[in-house]
Amino acid sequence: MSPPADTTSSGAVSDTALTERYLYAVTRRLPEDQRTDVADELRATIADRVAALGDEAPGLAADARERQSLEELGDPDRLAADYTGRRLQLIGPGLYLTWARLLKLVLAIVVPTATLALAVINILQGKGIGEVVGGAVTLAFTLVVHIAFWITVVFVLIERTAGDRPAALDTAWDIDQLLSLPERRGSLTDLIATLLMLALFAGAIVWQHVASPIGDGLPLLAPELWRFWIPLILVLLVAEAAFETFKYRKGAMTPPMATVNVVLGALFAAPLAYLAASGQLLNPAAVGQIQQDWAAFDAGTTHTIALIVVIAIWIWDSIEGWWHASRADPPPR
Repeated sequence: MSPPADTTSSGAVSDTALTERYLYAVTRRLPEDQRTDVADELRATIADRVAALGDEAPGLAADARERQSLEELGDPDRLAADYTGRRLQLIGPGLYLTWARLLKLVLAIVVPTATLALAVINILQGKGIGEVVGGAVTLAFTLVVHIAFWITVVFVLIERTAGDRPAALDTAWDIDQLLSLPERRGSLTDLIATLLMLALFAGAIVWQHVASPIGDGLPLLAPELWRFWIPLILVLLVAEAAFETFKYRKGAMTPPMATVNVVLGALFAAPLAYLAASGQLLNPAAVGQIQQDWAAFDAGTTHTIALIVVIAIWIWDSIEGWWHASRADPPPR
């Protein structure tokens, strides 16, 4: 994107950060072949309007003229829908954007929180892994259906009973709601840190088996896991590292990549969650040795904590991936 430009003698503004943020907000959901033309058209419109405001109100500062010009154009999501011909009519054009934003917000907060809470409660009650997972999936699906249904019903009733202008919920768009411009490429430092963390995790798995400080070198993890589970986990760690490298080279998270991130995270979390929930993760001999020096150490509690941590990390990573994917479209050039 071009760097911000200073105001001209006529007061026109062409490429300031605020204008570019607005152009990004409008064009990020447009087809790729429309973005440049629409951005150029809007940039010229904004510059003309800023110049006109300079003639109408000579005492108005350049940044204030630009801000007013953008506010006159209105909500960028609505403007983008006009360019694509997309009809905002699930609820009706007056309330559609408010309904969509509220629905996304409630789903993003309620579903993961309630699902994780139920899973933790079921684990603490000693239920099996199948019952824990099944209950969590059932609750998540039920919540999505009910939240979507009842929020939609409320908006339909408001629209049908409030006349043509249900102003109470048709929230006005404000310039301060603009997102910051996304970075096209993730930090190399972040990539190195992530790869280092994965390498340390893999190294710790191997180290605890060959050089454990417990007793006479007792592995903390059950030795039987090396027959299948630990090699699988190490392979998945390599796959995670490859995906992180691909994501960095790609430059930004996309929806397909966010889906892969969720699936890959689930594949990695599932073996650890299963072993922790079934009590197979720790080496009984090592547990006995630890309890000689630390009588309060409990293998069941340790397995439960491991299960909660694994599920929480997967849920957080999945949400973070989709959040970045929703903001990662390239800005107009």
